[in-house]
Amino acid sequence: MVKYQSVNCFEYIESWSYYIEKAKVTNNNLYLTFDSIEITKKHPLNPFNNGWEINKATLTFYDFEVIDAGYYDCSHVQKQEIIFDKDCLYVPTSLLEVINDFTLIIEDIKEQNETFFEHSFEGWAWKFGEDIWGYFKIRYTRMEMTWDSFHNQRDK
Repeated sequence: MVKYQSVNCFEYIESWSYYIEKAKVTNNNLYLTFDSIEITKKHPLNPFNNGWEINKATLTFYDFEVIDAGYYDCSHVQKQEIIFDKDCLYVPTSLLEVINDFTLIIEDIKEQNETFFEHSFEGWAWKFGEDIWGYFKIRYTRMEMTWDSFHNQRDK
């Protein structure tokens, strides 16, 4: 049950390394569900004096469209240190293919104006193999983060 709701709040999410538990697209909206996410001390809905983990968080991207989605195939690269976008072959694929079994590591708002956000996300695309780096870029009008509780919070 959703108790908390926060809109366009990426600046309040602590460092990234979150596994996408579930992804779905319905009526031009993208829903990404996570077991947990940590929000910063400064988040307006955080009642604690430090960053805190929230349970069962869903990020909903409204009126979204996919700009790009794919992964980097580095199977031919023989060196130890790999720069994904320089050394590897980029393989375009569908958004749901790339984010099925995906851990988000990096997010970056590329463009923002009064009508939309353009946002890129990168991370481990486990479905395609170990150490496969995935990428997707979307445009959306609004992002909403909802969650049911704070980790280790007791209901009063």
